[in-house]
Amino acid sequence: MLKQSHTSTSKKQSSKKHSGKYSKKHSKKHSKKHSNEKEKLQYYKNGLGTRLLIMPNRKETEAASIYFYFKVGSKNETPEINGVSHFIEHMLFKGSPKFPNYLDISKTFDSNGIDFNAYTSKYITSYHYKFLSTKENLDLICDITSEMIFNSLIREKDIKPERNVIIQEYNDGIDDIDDFINDKLEECLFEGHPLGRTIIGTLDTLHKINRTKMMEYYHKYYTPDNLLISFSGCMNSDYINIIQKYFKDKKHSKSHLFKPIDIKTYTPGVSTIIPFVDKHPSYKIDCFSKKLTQDYINIVFKTRGYFDPNKYFYKLIHNILGGNMSSRLFVEIREKLGLAYSIKCDITNYEEVGYFNIYTQNETKDTIKCIEHIFKELIKFKKEGVDDTELKNNKKNYCDIYKTSFDDIEDENERFSNQILLNKPIETIQMRIDSIQAITSQQLKDCANELFNFSKVHIITFGEIKKDKIENIIKKLI
Repeated sequence: MLKQSHTSTSKKQSSKKHSGKYSKKHSKKHSKKHSNEKEKLQYYKNGLGTRLLIMPNRKETEAASIYFYFKVGSKNETPEINGVSHFIEHMLFKGSPKFPNYLDISKTFDSNGIDFNAYTSKYITSYHYKFLSTKENLDLICDITSEMIFNSLIREKDIKPERNVIIQEYNDGIDDIDDFINDKLEECLFEGHPLGRTIIGTLDTLHKINRTKMMEYYHKYYTPDNLLISFSGCMNSDYINIIQKYFKDKKHSKSHLFKPIDIKTYTPGVSTIIPFVDKHPSYKIDCFSKKLTQDYINIVFKTRGYFDPNKYFYKLIHNILGGNMSSRLFVEIREKLGLAYSIKCDITNYEEVGYFNIYTQNETKDTIKCIEHIFKELIKFKKEGVDDTELKNNKKNYCDIYKTSFDDIEDENERFSNQILLNKPIETIQMRIDSIQAITSQQLKDCANELFNFSKVHIITFGEIKKDKIENIIKKLI
């Protein structure tokens, strides 16, 4: 399974200005609340370097989820083996010495009502389960998964049929317009960088990946110190012991047990960043001719990715412009002008770089008009900013939706785990809300002027629209 990574973040804005909005009184008021929330998270590490993160116990549900994350994805690959991370993800379900074939794994999970799957992104591979929270189910999951991830057979006889399965998945992605656009979009934006390569690879690399290359990659990245186990949902006090039974050094079991780390004093590790050098620092337009009933438009502004100090400002700008059905672009482009069925904003982030995308689709005859009106709204935001009422309403909208998203135990699992995997300081729900509520209209206006730099915009379209027509718009703006 492939997974494109889409998580909100932000851009520049000096950190000094950002932190300056908190008074000492404000900080004291919320420090206890933040501390209490952090205390509900449990974090452990064993002598092998394996990490374990346990979310607050959810007694109101009978469900639980457990994820086994390895920080490895397509950005770790060389061009010659592009797609190997995803290929290995498939192969791990093919068998181990203790569970020698696929049915030993899948039938066991299915017969116990355990929902299981896996995904590969550009920086993470995850094996995840949702199940009725019992000791028996957790023991079964840990037993099979520990075998899968550390003792996979990756047999020659299984590679050929699975290669064909992945090629069918590749073809599905070509036929799916959204998948096709996502891949092409990042290929254009991140030209020359590993992030520009697809997760699934190419037909050429898929045919060339052999068992030797696969095993070298597998042994390099599937190590105990690159594993994060993350549990959410209904928790039993014996669960840590069950997890520990399968993820410890068998030779030195006592010295390599999971030991608690105080989450309040948790210090993030250091990320290995692959420097991104923008090959197109000035504006760029890519128009891909494709027979479609509509033109697909992407108006993109690059950001600094996960570690961008303006991340909270961008979340609100996203909300105001294209986050919901009362957002500015939706009202203007759809409701007033009737130029499109939907228009949205999205923020995608990686450790090296990110981007703010405004995207829509419409009939070719309306494409230029649609692009012109999108830029009019951006100019309006840069000049006038946002009034107090709109700011207040969008803060409430964002914060309330953010809170309720944690009702989903799998969403909760991924949100907190990503902070650990990406070496970010632990951010509680309340910390995020406080940061959003503290934003001023002036900060948003300043941030919009920095973000929406038309001389650096990257427009990527699919359909019949011609490049020169879009270029005429941009030249007038700069």
